Amino acid sequence: MRRGLARCAILVAGLLAGLSGAVSLAQDAPELPQVEQVPLTIAIEHYDVEGRRYRDAVSRIRQVGPMGYDAVTHSAISYYFETSRGPDGCSLRYLELPLDVRILYPRWTGYERARRAERDAWDRHIHVLTVHENIHALIAFLGTIEAYNSLIQTAAQPDCDALQALLRARTDEANDRVRQWQRDFDRVTDHGMEQDGFDLQAFMAERL
Repeated sequence: MRRGLARCAILVAGLLAGLSGAVSLAQDAPELPQVEQVPLTIAIEHYDVEGRRYRDAVSRIRQVGPMGYDAVTHSAISYYFETSRGPDGCSLRYLELPLDVRILYPRWTGYERARRAERDAWDRHIHVLTVHENIHALIAFLGTIEAYNSLIQTAAQPDCDALQALLRARTDEANDRVRQWQRDFDRVTDHGMEQDGFDLQAFMAERL
């Protein structure tokens, strides 16, 4: 039997501790572990909002924000594998599940010209967004680790085409599962408006 990675539940506590430090600066990417079998790419992107004051910028976000929200995180799991042929058919010799995460934030073009109180209000707003979107990224990462632990156990198939088809289907299922977790997170936190006290460890324990 192939060895999977450390279980997600074991990783959660350490990742939670790192998350609080990772958002000390607005729009930092979360400091997730480097895992050879889960190559991670995180891109931080921005869309511009105008306005002389903080309230003007927030009002503009409501008009041009992605999908009707202030910020949004997209993630996608893909796969790469190497095989070996034997008497039982085509089996996995090596598996990677690359994870691509893209986080889109607003950027206030009038920030540098605004008064200190206005900038402070914007910084607080962005900090809340950063915490929320970084948790989205963390959920995607944990979901990918869980998918790896499952997929690495895939039994040999009659041929490599059949193995690839099975891996593709199970990776699609993993992406669907993570997307549902993300929707659940947005639902229980009202898209970040009520995330104070959110218990990620309990949230993930219900899903792993």
